[in-house]
Amino acid sequence: MPDINAQQVLLPPTVFASMIGVGVELQWQQFRAIARTPRIPLLGTLIHTCVFPALAVSLVSLVVLLKLPLSEPLLAGILLIAACPSGGFSNILVLVARADLVLSVVLTTVSSLLSFFTVPLFVTLFGYLLPAIAGTVSVPIGETLMQLLVLVVLPVGAGMLWRHRFPDFVIPRIGSIQKWTQVALYAAILSVLYQQSDTVLPAIPATLPWALGLCVAALATGFLVSRVVGLSSTDAATIAIEGSIRNLAVAFLVAVNVLNRVDIAVLPTVYFGAVLIVGLGFAHLWRRRGSPRIDPTPNTS
Repeated sequence: MPDINAQQVLLPPTVFASMIGVGVELQWQQFRAIARTPRIPLLGTLIHTCVFPALAVSLVSLVVLLKLPLSEPLLAGILLIAACPSGGFSNILVLVARADLVLSVVLTTVSSLLSFFTVPLFVTLFGYLLPAIAGTVSVPIGETLMQLLVLVVLPVGAGMLWRHRFPDFVIPRIGSIQKWTQVALYAAILSVLYQQSDTVLPAIPATLPWALGLCVAALATGFLVSRVVGLSSTDAATIAIEGSIRNLAVAFLVAVNVLNRVDIAVLPTVYFGAVLIVGLGFAHLWRRRGSPRIDPTPNTS
């Protein structure tokens, strides 16, 4: 019996189910409310798009100037992660944190749509700093839109519709739905990491400290910049999570198919493990801080 490819067989349905768990938390009124205050998603998009790349460029430039003993694939991996759009896993972490889930879904969608322009632009600009990442990159429009549709829009919409049509059944069970879909997702993620252990484990000593540091720096910088421009702490936490979670499937695509460098794809793989440690830790700490659940019904009084 052939081994099951966890990344292809287990991960997509568990992500889909988890995003249904995101959807049952939401109602249409919330999206109408955020559309009436576009300043927040616009600032969030700007911070998400610019802060991580600026952080990555600063880090790589410092390493190059100080001639620190970091390998070229590791530096290229840092820049490649920064070039990628937001990943759907950010919505799960925002849900765990009880931050602004509507803002998170909006930022993920906008980031994915902008990626057709931003990923080639960033990879081109980063190539001047580090020749290993230089290359002509184009994000596959059909594949990216399909991923956005299947793993974000459809399941979130299905969860919202399920809640709307069967509120008496769904609302009392929201906690259980989210708990068990997230358990299934984490089990699938661990299966993926286990199957990639031959690649990941040898690289951990050299890459994990940098991946952890990069994730912490992205979270902290995104949060601080959001607060400096006047956003609330809940919005800042949402944007910080969005900014630190990247679509690593795009990083793998660019590293392997465009740059023909499997070694550059190692750091994005390890970074995903760092996200599980740092991102989940931040989300649980923020939730324990007592951040209130966003009220799904706007106050019209």
